[in-house]
Amino acid sequence: MALPDPRTDSTAKVRTVCSYCGVGCGLVLDVGRGPDGRRTVLKASGDKEHPANLGRLCTKGATTADLLTAPGRLTTALVRPDRGEEPEPTPVDAAVAETARRLRAIVDEHGPDAVALYVSGQLSLEAQYLANKLVKGHLRSNQIESNSRLCMASAGTGYKLSLGADGPPGSYEDLDRADVFLVIGSNMADCHPILFLRMMDRVKAGARLIVVDPRRTATAAKADLFLQIRPGTDLALLNGLLHLLHENGHTDPAFVAAYTEGWEAMPEFLAGYPPATVSDITGIPEADLREAARLIGEAGEWTSCWTMGLNQSTHGTWNTNALVNLHLATGKICRPGSGPFSLTGQPNAMGGREMGYMGPGLPGQRSVLVDADRAFVEDQWGLEPGTIRADGVGKGTVDMFQKMADGDIKACWIICTNPVASVANRRTVIEGLEAAEFVVAQDVFSETETNAYADVVLPAALWTESEGVLVNSERNLTLARPAADPPGEATADWRLIAAVARAMGYENAFSYDSAEQIFEEIKRFHNPQTGYDLRGVTYERLRATPVQWPAATTDGPTATPSGTSTRTARSPSPPRAAVPSSTPVRTSRPPRCRTTTTRSSSTPAASSTSGTP
Repeated sequence: MALPDPRTDSTAKVRTVCSYCGVGCGLVLDVGRGPDGRRTVLKASGDKEHPANLGRLCTKGATTADLLTAPGRLTTALVRPDRGEEPEPTPVDAAVAETARRLRAIVDEHGPDAVALYVSGQLSLEAQYLANKLVKGHLRSNQIESNSRLCMASAGTGYKLSLGADGPPGSYEDLDRADVFLVIGSNMADCHPILFLRMMDRVKAGARLIVVDPRRTATAAKADLFLQIRPGTDLALLNGLLHLLHENGHTDPAFVAAYTEGWEAMPEFLAGYPPATVSDITGIPEADLREAARLIGEAGEWTSCWTMGLNQSTHGTWNTNALVNLHLATGKICRPGSGPFSLTGQPNAMGGREMGYMGPGLPGQRSVLVDADRAFVEDQWGLEPGTIRADGVGKGTVDMFQKMADGDIKACWIICTNPVASVANRRTVIEGLEAAEFVVAQDVFSETETNAYADVVLPAALWTESEGVLVNSERNLTLARPAADPPGEATADWRLIAAVARAMGYENAFSYDSAEQIFEEIKRFHNPQTGYDLRGVTYERLRATPVQWPAATTDGPTATPSGTSTRTARSPSPPRAAVPSSTPVRTSRPPRCRTTTTRSSSTPAASSTSGTP
């Protein structure tokens, strides 16, 4: 699809990606010149050649042009002369220098753990990478968290415990081939409408839909079988379904023996979840439990989809483990039409998890808790051995703001998120920001709830005003391209992060000329242990088409306009040796996945496997 260059043409069409949710729909923006001569977006339409949406858009995507003309944009930095005083407009260079000076002084006086970054799944991959590089590599702190901690940490950790790595093993094309869908803890009709429509196309063709939710949602209204579950009892339901699959002979013993470990403990464990007991716990009629298990057990292929209803829980990780167990037990994973599919909430939360922007993460699905991972990243960043710390990993977003309120964290830099409005225990967030010596907020709008507590506000550019990569729920990379001119001094997030880092004394490590240069550095972090691999992806390639990882070579798999993938590892008739790993790549000696006994909190016995919710 040859399109004019928006940087040189007065009118043009720009292919980019929607920034609302994790579906990652392709957009085509009509760009023209406004009365002030600046490029502006006139209209948004669906990109028929993008594999995520094939031209479809929900209301939010279709009204992108309205969003981009919303008032209240920051055109310059804001700096408060003192707490309690009104912020004053300040040139960005001066605000960056002040930010760097204050952060440097706090680190020098109180140590690196006195500074924290709170970032976002709406940032580009390049900005997420730089934020983590600054904190873990150069400040030598692990005090970085993301708003993704509140929604995706459970799914990511669950994938790691069950499959060995945090990467959805399926693709959107599985929705076109499944015979049964299990949608649990997700109102796809409202929250992921484009994927819901794609799923319903398959349902209209004869697939069956099971929906689990405490509420009769718009998604539940389309279900063939609606399981109205009692809140908080998902584990009992999932374990009960596995009990019935095992009892009915609908497991795949050969697959389980070849590719999983831990099954020997399952029969005794599952004995505690007979249908009558599960019905009492969940409030779901026993007949409906048996029907759900029958549909799943008799399905040629089946796909599960879930979001916050499972993730935002004190045992969210176990929920993911229990759901993955159903796929491992039936052998329905890493084959067309089958797999456990965590639907991401934010447009680049998947990318942020890959960059390690929360908890112990390091780029390329690595961890500060692993000696070899720290050594690898130190080598890539040109750091002395031992620079990256294995200790001090935070306990999450709420804990970070509590540490601020307690005085342990003295400064916080909040980028592309609004925690005063969005984080639970709002009072703790406000107390933390009030107690901190220095607060920086980086946003595109001037009047946000969090900006009201900031000493410095840095003006960011929107995704349509800068360049960067976003990764959607199916591991598909799309390049967001500059379509409009940012107002005033509004600047790309990655540029602001790099500028502050240079001003803090890390000039050699943060002297980038373009987002593309940062992306080329990110590609060095391919991980043979997990299958994460961007080596075959380039900006030039992304300007022509989205690309799904793993992509080891430039002439390798590409997400095609038809919506199907050319990945050879997902052939139409894969052999029984398809690997239930975090990637759909078969090896001669496939890794073994773990089936975990995850007890419901409604049962007296303790779980034998734990995770980090």
